[in-house]
Amino acid sequence: MIKNEKQYRISKKKLKELNEHIDRTTKETDKNPLRNQLILASLSSSKNEIENDILLYESLKKNKQGLLKERLIAELPSIITEYKIVSGLTQKEFAEMLGIKEQQLQRYESESFKGVTFRNLLKFLDVIGLEIKIKETRMTRSHGRLSNKKRRVTH
Repeated sequence: MIKNEKQYRISKKKLKELNEHIDRTTKETDKNPLRNQLILASLSSSKNEIENDILLYESLKKNKQGLLKERLIAELPSIITEYKIVSGLTQKEFAEMLGIKEQQLQRYESESFKGVTFRNLLKFLDVIGLEIKIKETRMTRSHGRLSNKKRRVTH
């Protein structure tokens, strides 16, 4: 996932380079055709992944409604970053809003918020107005404990 404008610019540049490499490889008909097919498959896969990331980032930037769709709680890190993008905030502005340093936000984003404390996570969610609800669902026993397989985040 592209998390900021710098990554967006780098991704656009990388996409251009991949397209040029694909063009060069396609024109190399005198070399080993099997080798070229493997290279093209790899390049195409990378190209598709970067294109999808770019499309997601651009659609988030264009999201004027400010709505984030319902998701599983496991996707919470993406939702926090998406909020920043949809809101049009820079990392510096978002960090200030959250009451942390920009470098700390960069670390959190690069680690998908795995290092954030639960207390800080709740604070961040409160600041951005993200509400978490556990939907009513049947609880089942698993290995002697109750388990619930589907927890969703709604905004």
